[in-house]
Amino acid sequence: MSRSRSSDSLLPDPGSEAREGEGASRGSPASGSVRSEGDAAYHGPHRSAEHRPGKRKMEEGGQIAMSLTEQEEAAAVQKNQPGKASAAIVGQGSRSSAAAPRLRYPPCPKIIKHRDMLKWYKECERISEILDKDIDYDIPTMRKPKDPLTTKAVQSSKDKEVVLRAAHNVVIVSYIKDDGRREPRCNGIIIKELSDGSGKYGAMVVTYCGAVCTSGRLRDPLPTLSVTVPHKEMCLDAKLMYFNDRYNIALLYIDLNVTLELPSIGCHPQYGEEVFVLARDGGASLRVRRGNIKWLEESGFLGRDHYMFLSSAIPQGGNGGMVIDHDGIFRGMAVHSSPHPAVISISIIERCIDMFMRFKQVACPILGIEMRTIALLDVQLHEDISFFGVKGGFVVDEVYNPVAEELGIKSGNVIISINGLDAVRLPELEEYLLSLGWGYLMDKSTCMKEFKLRVFDLKSRVERDVTVPVRYYDKPERDEDFEWMGSYDLS
Repeated sequence: MSRSRSSDSLLPDPGSEAREGEGASRGSPASGSVRSEGDAAYHGPHRSAEHRPGKRKMEEGGQIAMSLTEQEEAAAVQKNQPGKASAAIVGQGSRSSAAAPRLRYPPCPKIIKHRDMLKWYKECERISEILDKDIDYDIPTMRKPKDPLTTKAVQSSKDKEVVLRAAHNVVIVSYIKDDGRREPRCNGIIIKELSDGSGKYGAMVVTYCGAVCTSGRLRDPLPTLSVTVPHKEMCLDAKLMYFNDRYNIALLYIDLNVTLELPSIGCHPQYGEEVFVLARDGGASLRVRRGNIKWLEESGFLGRDHYMFLSSAIPQGGNGGMVIDHDGIFRGMAVHSSPHPAVISISIIERCIDMFMRFKQVACPILGIEMRTIALLDVQLHEDISFFGVKGGFVVDEVYNPVAEELGIKSGNVIISINGLDAVRLPELEEYLLSLGWGYLMDKSTCMKEFKLRVFDLKSRVERDVTVPVRYYDKPERDEDFEWMGSYDLS
């Protein structure tokens, strides 16, 4: 762990001399000595300021300068020593006993002479070296913040309270190496408490599926996993329960026989909404970024139309990080993607968990039509389309569904509504299609469900209703080579 000095944490305590008596000593630039509390010749509690040697020496030279207070000394040191800690004491955060002499920086000379300033600066350097050796930077009160971007992202007291409360559920998912060492891979979120009915309790962690799969397939051999819960200072073995490549999630089980406050779960994020992204680095230190949900959709993006996108970056290693709103409500999971960092809506995650808990499977829908929401198009394009009397819906980019192709749906068409839904965007449409997969899992006699699309052709200005199938499949792996129609009867 790197050690850095924080000037703020070492500032002298105003009024400390009043509490501890004038026996607190100062380093002498001339002699290099450190006077102790027993040095009554100079610092006895009953000696007046008129008899102090520093004042007497200046009087003899015809110059009188008022003595500096501790606050003034600290300010002078900070002003004249950029880059050096403005620490004035060793007594705080030190390994020394309370009775040990308290080393201090000398006051900055009031009369500026090159020789005196050089002597003062050298003495400050000497004391700084001594303080550096004596201060324990491993304790939190002596550390400097590791990540300036986290400091910038969380400023107000309310935001700090919200972030710290939510951070209790952000964990680190690691591989356990053959030598027992843990290799951090990504983040995870404790989302649910579980019980097997025998009095044994555990928790479910949702995380980024890349922890257990590669190129859409389960890793072989599957690595041994562990979950680090920094809030409870625990490292626990983890077991894979389920993963799904399409939705980029994995569900892990950990034995957790302690009480945890689970996150407050909301619905999908709103476009334009400001959010926090919470993650942890390999050393379990909290990392936070602040941004907005972008007014952006990417048609056919990696086969994941449900992605929403962030205006801010995700901290390095932050796959599986937690996305919350300003009230601390859990709104989604962050995933690295290029060129825009992505968010998987909590609504999608919850539907996947509900299906898994009931069926041990998730039914993934494939519409076979790549689209963009008209409401999120460039305002000029939006206006041009509105001249045709179209106020909402989806613009078709590409068609892969063979039935849709045969029925004449093509690029440039507008799908005004799907099963009557005309005011939704792609993530909401994915959530709706996913919800209908529940019926497929209850009856797998056909992998197809029929959907009624209202289609408008801008060239012919013809509006018509078309019925097309949506294919469902329950494999967690990437399903690229399936026979699209399956058991669907074209007749």
